[in-house]
Parts: sequence; C-alpha cells; structure tokens
Amino acid sequence: PSTEGAPKPQVLEILKLLPRTNCRECGEPTCMVFAARAAEGIKAAADCPQLTVEAHKRLGDYLGRFNFDI
Repeated sequence: PSTEGAPKPQVLEILKLLPRTNCRECGEPTCMVFAARAAEGIKAAADCPQLTVEAHKRLGDYLGRFNFDI
C-alpha cells in the first residue's frame, strides 16, 4: 500500500491558465480565489466566462487529471 496521498492540483498552475483580469464574472473576487476554489474542486473551467476556447480546454484537461472528493 502507498502512503502517499492522491496528487492535488496546484493553485499557481491553475492561475497560469486563467485570464487574470479579476473581472468577478465567475462570482469570485479575484482570479487567485477562483484558482484556489478550482484546486478544491468547487469551480470548473466552465465557471470562468472569460476563458478562451483553448484555455478552457487546457484548464479542463488539467483539472480532469484529479479526483475531487466533494
């Protein structure tokens, strides 16, 4: 049995994929807060209306690699 936990998404990696406009259209005050919520599994790529199609796919692919126990 492995004693290591499942890998977790990194907030800064998520932030790199976001537009970083702090537009608040997602309901969060900043893109950093959005990234933190996405790392927790609370927000998804579809929750950021300012993502380009390419960025949406990249963020979705990145977040899809993780299992979120909500």
